Amino acid sequence: MTAAELITTQLPVLQLTDTAADALHKMQEHRLSEIPVINGNQLAGLVREEEVEDAAPDSLLSLLEDDFDRSAVRPGDFFLSLLKLMRQRDLQLVPVVEEERGYLGAVTVTALLQAAAQYTSSGEPGGVIILQLLPHQFSISEIGRIVESNDARVIHLNTWTESATGHLMVAIKVNKTEIQDILASLERYEYTVVRFFGENQSEDVLRMNFDHLMNYLRM
Repeated sequence: MTAAELITTQLPVLQLTDTAADALHKMQEHRLSEIPVINGNQLAGLVREEEVEDAAPDSLLSLLEDDFDRSAVRPGDFFLSLLKLMRQRDLQLVPVVEEERGYLGAVTVTALLQAAAQYTSSGEPGGVIILQLLPHQFSISEIGRIVESNDARVIHLNTWTESATGHLMVAIKVNKTEIQDILASLERYEYTVVRFFGENQSEDVLRMNFDHLMNYLRM
């Protein structure tokens, strides 16, 4: 999924000629902590709530321009890049621009989290298994064969490195909620299963998938 697929044009924008009071009113009305400011049709940046709260109510936003957040993405950027930028800059939305910073719209944190849920197959029924192994032991094809030998298939796979030990952590989601046979097969092949989620563990799975994304974003 790209920014172009997640963009919305329904969010409010401000002009450099608007005042701090105008900005604060729109932020409170729409429950936003930052709003894009444009100059004509070009993005000047994001003005944050704390900046307009500290300014005199009748101050023009042009006077605050040096403090704007300049974060922006292009329409073709992959959604994980947006999520990473959003986390790094502590934003609720990311502007999308074309050439010469022409403002097209923005992507909200809600849209990105929905995309993340789709990306990690959170909405599909199934079990999740987390393995711990040395990096040189990792073989997608072998793990896939083990899962398929138990009449299942891998519908999502994610990896990250445990910084304290250097171990590779592998999370696989399979299209079965009854996963005892898969667990037994993995253990026969001497895989270390550190955690698993079967039926009725949807909240834990969602939390784990979010933690995986945060691990990616810390890279």
